[in-house]
Amino acid sequence: MQIDAIVTDLDDTLLNPQSVLSPYTLAVLNQAKAQGVRIIAASGRAAYSMLPYMKELDTGLPYIACNGAELVNPDHTVMETIAFTPEQAREIIRYLRAQGFYVQCYRGETFYYEQECQASVNYRRSSGMPGQAVGDLAAFVTFPTPKLLSVQTPEEVARLYTLIQKEFPSASFTVSKPYFLEAEPPSVSKGAALNKLADALHLSPERTLVFGDSLNDLTMLSYAVHSVAMGNARDEVKRAARHVCGTNAEDGVARFIAEHVLASSPIGSDNV
Repeated sequence: MQIDAIVTDLDDTLLNPQSVLSPYTLAVLNQAKAQGVRIIAASGRAAYSMLPYMKELDTGLPYIACNGAELVNPDHTVMETIAFTPEQAREIIRYLRAQGFYVQCYRGETFYYEQECQASVNYRRSSGMPGQAVGDLAAFVTFPTPKLLSVQTPEEVARLYTLIQKEFPSASFTVSKPYFLEAEPPSVSKGAALNKLADALHLSPERTLVFGDSLNDLTMLSYAVHSVAMGNARDEVKRAARHVCGTNAEDGVARFIAEHVLASSPIGSDNV
């Protein structure tokens, strides 16, 4: 099996549990690039939050942010944004707030939320993005926004995930981490964004390897013949993928690439 492109999620996939690109992972990806394999990152993070990692990866290629709502140029300028209208965003924000969820929206490099709380503190720390408390978030949103992120317990996220899709059938909803319920504009997904890049970069499903761990990765995993779920992935992601690699704590992505791509060994149909 010849692979000439690798598409990978970041959090809980390429990044280790400390949200770091390990030296081993960087070394393997650099070797892959030297052999002509193209590396494309696809994350739920906003473009600004991806920036430090993209500078380390230095792929020289576009990448996918905000679960596909943003396509970003190799020079880190935003190529394309698909956004909710203010009216659409306000309606979903009000619904989520009525359900007891913390909610935030995005504009440029900043995320906005109603008041300072543990969720906003945690997100600022993990994303590296500046955040701003604005009071009534629904009233504040007078601009298009590419994504809404809400936070609650995993149990509440699981409960609302199905309900909110019925309430807003024209929007796209997904889950990245168990406590994040994310909303994007209609037809937005990592898979849709990957298909756009595939046309521009002449990728093929047969020669592309895709790695992911959560529900927001399912659409892009379905693009590739050789889809790979992380060892730490959700069970439904493992069932959807053709292969399962090691966990992100074990450099699972890099070790899979080293064994099956760089060594030119055939990738079989069984999980590894």
